[in-house]
Amino acid sequence: MRYAIVGGDRRSALLAAQLLQRGHRVHSYALEKAELPARIPKDSSLQACAYGADCVVLPTPAEKGGVLFAPLGLRCPPMDEVISALWPGSLVVGGRLGEQTAEAALRAGLRLADLMCRPDFVTGNAALTAEGAVGLLLQESERCLLGSRCLVLGWGRIGKLLALRLSALGAAVTVAARKEADRAEAEALGLAALDYGALEGVAGEQDFVVNTVPARVLSDAVLCCLPGEALLLELASPPGGFDALLAKNIGLRVLTAPGLPGRSAPASAAALLRRSIERIMAEQEE
Repeated sequence: MRYAIVGGDRRSALLAAQLLQRGHRVHSYALEKAELPARIPKDSSLQACAYGADCVVLPTPAEKGGVLFAPLGLRCPPMDEVISALWPGSLVVGGRLGEQTAEAALRAGLRLADLMCRPDFVTGNAALTAEGAVGLLLQESERCLLGSRCLVLGWGRIGKLLALRLSALGAAVTVAARKEADRAEAEALGLAALDYGALEGVAGEQDFVVNTVPARVLSDAVLCCLPGEALLLELASPPGGFDALLAKNIGLRVLTAPGLPGRSAPASAAALLRRSIERIMAEQEE
């Protein structure tokens, strides 16, 4: 197989190396600053990189602000420029493709596969995020998790896995969730659970607060009730679950870590990408 790896962070660079190791031909674009095996060309044009490729791999997330996510590239081209450079009929795999980008790709005759729509990838990514979050809390705090009080906002894939990991390490975990069924499930698993409207009553007891919801669920009033030594970790994409600037202004410690697997475990994140891409390729052949 021939793969074109376009943009991305260290996960993309490691993915390229893993694909090469498995006997595939690999070209790269917008990864000029990445450490790649010598056998992987760093093409100067996207057309050259994508020519004859069985699969074009965009980053996860594929774009930020309408431009290719390419922190290891010399430039971040607009997504319309990326789409127009690809060959009709190409299979394009990426994560969290914008609506405008997806529509432009379909008009250009491209075949799209969004990794964030695949349960296998999303669940694996959630597990890596939860593990990375635990490591970050331990690294950045002077207290251990055993005996601490942790508030987890959200009961999606990441929130659920993180809450269970924190509890297994001896933390007293409270989960905030909107749906009654989610709160009931959390309680059935031995965790405390409440609605967002009841947070003010427990905020003053928390050592750690971790948000997994991409919406403001922690009010300014609740922020002001948190103890001064509390550590807040934001895992969700903007706008996030709380006002980070206000939290810092009132003396709280705030860590922002969207896309955590790419920072905490890039090799494992790259392997997860590779396995999901290989499944997509197999499905295309059926």
